Amino acid sequence: MTDNNDLRLESSPHPQVLGIRRNPPSTPSSEFSVVTKRPKYNTTASGSRNRPRRCDFDDTTQAILNAAIREYRAIICTREPFPDTETSRKLSAVAWVNACTARSAQVQLSEDIARMVSAHTYAVMARASEVRGRLKTIARSIVSNVYGVSKLNEDGDNREAIRNLLTRGNFLYRDFEKRTGYLLTPAISDIVNKMWFEDKEDDGIVFSKCFTSDGGGIPPQTIALVCTVIENCLDEYQGGAFSEIPFTRSMYRARYEARLEYFEDFSKKTRQASIIPRLCQRILKLARKHAKADAEPITQKILIEDAEVEAATKEWEDIVFSDEE
Repeated sequence: MTDNNDLRLESSPHPQVLGIRRNPPSTPSSEFSVVTKRPKYNTTASGSRNRPRRCDFDDTTQAILNAAIREYRAIICTREPFPDTETSRKLSAVAWVNACTARSAQVQLSEDIARMVSAHTYAVMARASEVRGRLKTIARSIVSNVYGVSKLNEDGDNREAIRNLLTRGNFLYRDFEKRTGYLLTPAISDIVNKMWFEDKEDDGIVFSKCFTSDGGGIPPQTIALVCTVIENCLDEYQGGAFSEIPFTRSMYRARYEARLEYFEDFSKKTRQASIIPRLCQRILKLARKHAKADAEPITQKILIEDAEVEAATKEWEDIVFSDEE
């Protein structure tokens, strides 16, 4: 399987239309994959083509498409949460090749398929994507509980509290009033657990390579993303009363990048204490524990009693099977 971190795959500008092949090359790329067939599209009365749907493709392509969409969600949440069009295409190619390789099949990543892979996640569009919307929904309830803000409190009392939380990144502290426990706010782990590590079948476990950095912890990109969505949720109360602010690429990509750059700089300056690597390892450990991914399977040894052996042996000595049995 290809490395999920490799974002250098390029798609062929002029893909050939060939039959599906088994036994793919040892180092597959998006260029090696081939189309099983061109999907048939419904047309309008004027003859224009509608957008492709999953049912337009054969069963093999649909299975690969479903797997690629899911892995694409994992990749963008751990590598590049706010991709531009070109990056989105490359990320789609990585997910597609991985899905093909896992099934020993090759299906060309066509323009239609690439759009379907990205359109179900962080597509570069003005509207909220599926992943961003789900992350925001999960974060909003957790932020409300952890920081004591609520849409029900609309009398303006939130304004000063929110200002204090957003000042100097106070919301990142476990005790944001005393500014102690830096980066240990429970909101980070709670969001990570709820979003990606609910159980053993969740994305954080299924795509564990995506969610494990070189240092053995959750990727810093994921932590920066979570911190950014927390900030977005708090921003919604800056006026005192709740006012929804979409978690869009245009508004929050720069903040995410600034947060990630800060973490990288902070990690260098605290290298001796290894704060960021230890934080990443701690969050991943707690997440895997939450998903019960490291729990030992329940086993019970079946004991064989001597009396049972003796009785069975004696009984089978007298058993004779007929040809009809």
